[in-house]
Amino acid sequence: MNLQDVIHKVWPDVRKRHLFPELPTPEIVESEEEAVSIQMKGKTIQIDQETLEALAKAMPIEDAASAMLDHGVAHHTVCPWDFETHLKLYAQLKPVLMDGDVVKQVVNYFMDVVADTHAVRERDSKLADVYRQLPSDPVSNVVRSLYQRLWGKDLGVNDTAESDRLARIPYLDASHWGESIRSFAQVMGPLITKMGDGDGADGSGGMMGDHGLQPYSQGEIEDALEAFSEQGFYAFRAMVDDFKDELEKKGMMPHMGKGKGSPSDADMLYYMKRAAAVRLPVHTRPMEKVGGEQPFSHIPWEIGKPVQDIDVWTSFGKVLPGLSQMWKWQEGETHGDDDGIPDCLIVVDSSGSMTDPNKELSYAVLGAGCAADAYLRKGRKVGVYNFSDAQSGGKEVLDFNRDRDKVFGALCRYFGGGTSLDIPDMAPFMQEDVDIFLITDMQITNLDVLTQLLAHAQNRVTAVHIGRNQEVERFRDRVQNMEHICVYAVEKAEDIPDIVIGEVRARFR
Repeated sequence: MNLQDVIHKVWPDVRKRHLFPELPTPEIVESEEEAVSIQMKGKTIQIDQETLEALAKAMPIEDAASAMLDHGVAHHTVCPWDFETHLKLYAQLKPVLMDGDVVKQVVNYFMDVVADTHAVRERDSKLADVYRQLPSDPVSNVVRSLYQRLWGKDLGVNDTAESDRLARIPYLDASHWGESIRSFAQVMGPLITKMGDGDGADGSGGMMGDHGLQPYSQGEIEDALEAFSEQGFYAFRAMVDDFKDELEKKGMMPHMGKGKGSPSDADMLYYMKRAAAVRLPVHTRPMEKVGGEQPFSHIPWEIGKPVQDIDVWTSFGKVLPGLSQMWKWQEGETHGDDDGIPDCLIVVDSSGSMTDPNKELSYAVLGAGCAADAYLRKGRKVGVYNFSDAQSGGKEVLDFNRDRDKVFGALCRYFGGGTSLDIPDMAPFMQEDVDIFLITDMQITNLDVLTQLLAHAQNRVTAVHIGRNQEVERFRDRVQNMEHICVYAVEKAEDIPDIVIGEVRARFR
């Protein structure tokens, strides 16, 4: 029998058992990875042809296919069901085990136990028959022994001391997964580490192979990275290092050119996702009637309708009822000016007195990123003037654009050294319809020239400065009566993002 025909035969019953999940029809494939018996790509379950054929020698092929589909469906519906849940499980273990490969394998085994136990207990799956036939190694034998206890079925292995401890974990209680996976890792972590040191490990994790990030959509990964960014700068960097290969395959990693002060891809990705997680509300601009009618859509021409309204291009030059198309006219509309949003220029200080965003969390860069993300999500352009000793080449000048990677790459560069601006570089940015954000400690050698430039600008200017010093007081005195300039003083750098977010929200409202 054709294997794909087998899938078509058993799939309706599998869907019914699992309460009709929204999944496309599974596929039979020739796996490129020996360890992978079943995987998901774009929510499509893929079963390895060789594995299914081998199982068919020991059990009915319909039962084997059905059981393997139970495994795949349960991962989609129960655990992890999305990448955010996957990363939450990962986050519980990373501070404890440290080794990224071991953490990922422990998570994979834990997710398998949850999914498979749900399928057997709640969906009457024949997975026990499949696991009796799969190849053995020291770790999989412990898992089989655990399954014997959890499922009450003989899988042909001896009970182990490790399974005694593992069987006490409430795998199907999602509210305790954090505590459960840590208990699971105390037993499985040392076993996987030992196996990885030469005792038959394949490095995949999971009884049927490592699914990696293939099951997850682009949107799920984006949302999960944004949520995980709340774990902090160092945790996010470590996670990206562990999942870098998978993220690159999914096209999720930014790629920046190398050079002095260039950020690492992981660090830049953190600022992008942390800024996006703020989720400033997006308001559409109101529409106004502008008078006069404009062609809007086509309708069939009828006898008695104006001939001059016929669109000759869509009517093929014919004037016939039902064939000829005429324009339907309606009053024109345009975006109103009241809620119009200009582009944004971000001027960020990366001198030696500011935090290097690639070594520690820079609240200045995070605040700048929050502003950039908000304007970009509204379809506006963002320009960046990142400066240290600009007159000596310590600068990055990025013209207005909508390329998120380029914007955050420019924001995350760090030059160190002195602090001065090259005013001629900034002049072209000072267009009337541009908002300006300046984030600095104000210890700028040519501050008076900058102050004069901003004082005569027609832009809305937000200046956020860190701490108090003589230069700060001089700047505040010069601009205190200028309504287009808002100045915020922060004693703690961590206040910068909140100030920037509040100012952007006020502008957008």
